[in-house]
Amino acid sequence: MRGIEGALTVLRDVEKGAFAAEALRKIWHNIEPAERKLAATLSYTTLRKLGLWKHLLSRYCKRPIESLNAATTSVLLPGIAGVLELEHFKPGVLVNALVQRVKNIKDADGNTRESALVNAVLHTVMREAPAYVESLRKSTALRDQALAAGVPGWVAAECNADFGMMTAKRLVQLSDTQTFLSLRLSPNVDRAKWIEAYNESQTREDAISPGEKEPAREGIFPGSVRLLSNPYPIDLPRYDNGEIAPASESSIWAIETFLPYLQGNCLLDMCMGRGGKAGQLLSSLHDLKLEGWDLSQTRLNAAQREFKRLGVGDRTTVTHGDARTLVPHTPPSAILLDAPCSGSGTWRRHPEGKWRMTPTKLRHAASLQEELFSRAADLLTPGGVMMYCTCSIFRAENEKVVGAILSRRADLAEIPVRAAGTFPMQKGKPYGAFVYPENPWIDGFYVAIFRKKG
Repeated sequence: MRGIEGALTVLRDVEKGAFAAEALRKIWHNIEPAERKLAATLSYTTLRKLGLWKHLLSRYCKRPIESLNAATTSVLLPGIAGVLELEHFKPGVLVNALVQRVKNIKDADGNTRESALVNAVLHTVMREAPAYVESLRKSTALRDQALAAGVPGWVAAECNADFGMMTAKRLVQLSDTQTFLSLRLSPNVDRAKWIEAYNESQTREDAISPGEKEPAREGIFPGSVRLLSNPYPIDLPRYDNGEIAPASESSIWAIETFLPYLQGNCLLDMCMGRGGKAGQLLSSLHDLKLEGWDLSQTRLNAAQREFKRLGVGDRTTVTHGDARTLVPHTPPSAILLDAPCSGSGTWRRHPEGKWRMTPTKLRHAASLQEELFSRAADLLTPGGVMMYCTCSIFRAENEKVVGAILSRRADLAEIPVRAAGTFPMQKGKPYGAFVYPENPWIDGFYVAIFRKKG
């Protein structure tokens, strides 16, 4: 499979509801090795600013976009993204490949005009769109800056309401920055030796642009590493034996913040997902026994595979079901509630999420978070500790959820989140602590810790 075909396959799966990373992982080994970077880059370039590409299509297409054949639209959007943003691929080659994809499509009158339309739109975009997009970036209006950065207008408005115009514009600008992979090393791994092994490996050949090689570097935490690329994790040195795990530094920070307060050896992870944070907890505390719940059996299966890879599976019990109704096997003295949320802090890495979220869904998410938080507080044993966290930047899912719960119950006392070295956390308003997506290895994240009064 060639790179452009791979990207179109990923985008088609995302349109059907898949996550881009999973769709790409599914076909990764079917794509020619030299073409994998193109497939990944074109997929994510399209998804990150999908709203802008649709706006440009409407602006430069002479036909109403709602009248276009779905197959034509499916090549025009990545085509617009590619000709404007791919730095190491000739636009003409991309245009020709996409024109070929639609050459046999017939319109309502039975004419095969789609290839001419695709060719005309993409060349018009190459000629006229850069100046127009630059004018959006330079505009003083938040809505224009958001459009240029690929941020839905309602999201920019929500940030403005939460933080004010200056911070809203900053968050819009941060959303248009690159992300790279960061790793969490197991406690027994020598970081310097792993970095040396990585820098000597050949796994980065197609992870960065041709001819470019960047070394790994130490992360902000003692057990973390920063890469300057986005290689496929399973291709990295010593992945199979559990020495490393992909994790944003925000996720690492959350668990490092929680660890000092853990007591006893019974922890409940109420919404465990694929087990990333649970794996860090189990790797850090060798006497810890963890019970994990999740609504998705697929995610639980992935978590069990991860625990086996890390060598901690014998200390875990997993249960499929709704955390609002499940009953733990053992009353937990510690609870991790990594609540389902908008994922807005991770939209640079998972851009499909921002086009699926709506203000109504955000309100529903906040309501669910309150239910889960209340349930966690009920289950926690007296004297126990719990952490509520999200990968969201919205106060509706963070401080406002915490405030709503604390206003209804007096048995929870907040434990201030401690600063972690040079990690750029900020105090919540007024509860918990948060971090903005400040650099390529840090996602937006929120953490709040509580002790249940005995």
